[in-house]
Amino acid sequence: MSADVRKDSTMSVPKLTFRLATPDDAPFVAPFMYDIARRDLDPLFTGLAARLSPLDIIERFYRAPGGMFSCRNTEIALHDGLPAGFITAYSVASRNGSSAWLVRAAGQLGAHALVRLAWRGVVVARALQRNLSGSWFIAFVGVDSLQQSLGIGSSLIARSIQRARASGCSCVELDVDVDNPRAQALYERIGFHVLHADRRTASSIMVESRRMVLQLPP
Repeated sequence: MSADVRKDSTMSVPKLTFRLATPDDAPFVAPFMYDIARRDLDPLFTGLAARLSPLDIIERFYRAPGGMFSCRNTEIALHDGLPAGFITAYSVASRNGSSAWLVRAAGQLGAHALVRLAWRGVVVARALQRNLSGSWFIAFVGVDSLQQSLGIGSSLIARSIQRARASGCSCVELDVDVDNPRAQALYERIGFHVLHADRRTASSIMVESRRMVLQLPP
């Protein structure tokens, strides 16, 4: 799932405050996560008589305390006291493994739907793909559409890099879709470089993303 910054730049940053996310931020954060990941998620749910939609599942995972995409791994940017953006990132060494993820999904979807999802396999494979040793992974970045081009995404990424250093990580990784060149340009200005490309089919469309990495000095 690609981290995503739309139309962000290095323009002057408004007065921002930051705080850790809470479960109550789900109505703000979950739709951003879904919008970023929908090309991977929607095909998995096509034809399933699941009780919950992809957005419902993302919100459940966000509210749960132990998952990779949990509110505990998310920071909120506030402008004038209101949510303006967020970032979800974590140390790869501390993330939950596949068994915990699948057990949690089974409780949300039911066993039959889970088997079909596992057979299709796109999201599980990408979520559990290999990372570099000692890495910090930025999974999602989102900025409110009315407050883009103000450097909010850049500020969130800079803070996440600081957290990576404080956690003793040796590098920061993220994914960016090739159809989002502005985001890639932003990451390159920060110091990320392309590590490798990944092609996959989503919604009958070939999607290409790039894994980018920023090495952190010891």
